[in-house]
Amino acid sequence: MLSKVKTASINGMEARLIDVETDIARGLPNINIIGLGDTTVKEASARLRSSIIATKHEFPGERITINLAPAWLRKRGSHFDLAMCIGILLSSGQVSDLKIGDIAFLGELSLTGNINRCKGIMPMVKILRNAGIKKVIVPIGNMKESLLVEGIEVLGARSLRDVTYYLNDIEDLLVHKDSSDKLIFDCIEKEFNPPLDYRDIKGQEHVKRAITIAAAGGHGILMTGSPGTGKTMIAERLPFIMPPLNREEIIELTSIYSVSGLLDDENQIIEERPFRNPGMSVTIPGMLGSGTPPRPGEVTLAHKGVLFIDELGERGRDLIDCLRIPMESRCVIINRTGETYKYPADFMFVAATNPCKCGHYGDPRKECTCTAGELQAYRSRLSGPMLGRIDIHVELMSPEYVELTGGQGKSSKEMHKEILKAREIQKKRYSKYEDYKICLNSEIDDSILDEICRMSPEARRLLGQAYDSMSLEPRSASKIKKIARTIADISESEIIEKKHLAEALQYRERRR
Repeated sequence: MLSKVKTASINGMEARLIDVETDIARGLPNINIIGLGDTTVKEASARLRSSIIATKHEFPGERITINLAPAWLRKRGSHFDLAMCIGILLSSGQVSDLKIGDIAFLGELSLTGNINRCKGIMPMVKILRNAGIKKVIVPIGNMKESLLVEGIEVLGARSLRDVTYYLNDIEDLLVHKDSSDKLIFDCIEKEFNPPLDYRDIKGQEHVKRAITIAAAGGHGILMTGSPGTGKTMIAERLPFIMPPLNREEIIELTSIYSVSGLLDDENQIIEERPFRNPGMSVTIPGMLGSGTPPRPGEVTLAHKGVLFIDELGERGRDLIDCLRIPMESRCVIINRTGETYKYPADFMFVAATNPCKCGHYGDPRKECTCTAGELQAYRSRLSGPMLGRIDIHVELMSPEYVELTGGQGKSSKEMHKEILKAREIQKKRYSKYEDYKICLNSEIDDSILDEICRMSPEARRLLGQAYDSMSLEPRSASKIKKIARTIADISESEIIEKKHLAEALQYRERRR
């Protein structure tokens, strides 16, 4: 008897509807799985046999052929197990076909018949919804992320027995949740109470100002300073002052972490902006994505959050330069075995570096011991094009003792309030430019840059003078305008004044 069951396949961040066709015919007992499946799919035959027997069903003693259609599409993962098992039971007449037409099945089977959580479930639930599927049965461990997808009913299953009892109307042991019910996942206004507060950082008020501007406009920032001046502490507190994620961003981030296999029972949904701090051993594949299919790299895992690169001057030049394209295009495109994978990479770039090898160049308290050659070699690791792509450059000095023992500085709550105000102004402004898909000042298209960054006559004259005196490039001039636009938004000014542009000029790299 031939049966057909619906499931889905994941390929990068994209999913595809899959038909599991099962045929049981006379012949030597055997399971043959066809349809371009990987090793995990081929190994499913042993899991299917054990699961069916463990749940007190009869395993057919005939030739079983399972086809995953379309046959030309590569199939990867263990989530096909449940659909193939239901196909066998349906073809052998052990489950009813009355409900099969409206249901899709996703889940990995254990040898005892339990259904284990899988990665990449959320994008697959989306594609099933778009294909008109009314219900989907998923592992109970993947249920919370699946419920973020609206327009499809999600049923959670703990074991194969739960599914077969439901299909045969013996007993409904599934967990029913309607994903159109938003009450569970609506973004609730929470009291601002960050675990790490900028109030803990003594001094460095000018750096806090630069961080506020960077977070308000989505600008990248490079902090240069001697060891111990607080660069890492400043970066670690940045995600907590950024605006909370909206529902669309939560869904997108959860999809990324689901595909990466980084969700677990404790963290089934990504509700906070990620902070990624790759170690010194990270490679280019680890940064951009690697494997077949490619697993999302650090730039994708930092999507809608912060990618912090510490000790930038100690990293290899190739590793640093590989970030240039993702910073501009806000995505990563990887080609593997004739297939193209596109991953989002809209992150806020934050980097920290020492001014030289010994770390004390320009420090009034300690003398730099580097030779001219060592200083040149250290700085040559940071290419000019890469430095030009970083919007804000700020230097940190060791605070005076009176600053360490003095009163508290600016807090995260105060910075958060300024950032929210500036973001709201940008949201209202760019609602009129929907065709450009702009959300923040750092994303302004050059074709409308002059229209959005309107300057006073004094500001225009100052920019013209700075262009020559500072040997600016066209890209640098554009970035200065965008930074000045953010400063003006924080000040709630419709046009860029001279003081706004003057402050923006302070945040650009100076050639020494």
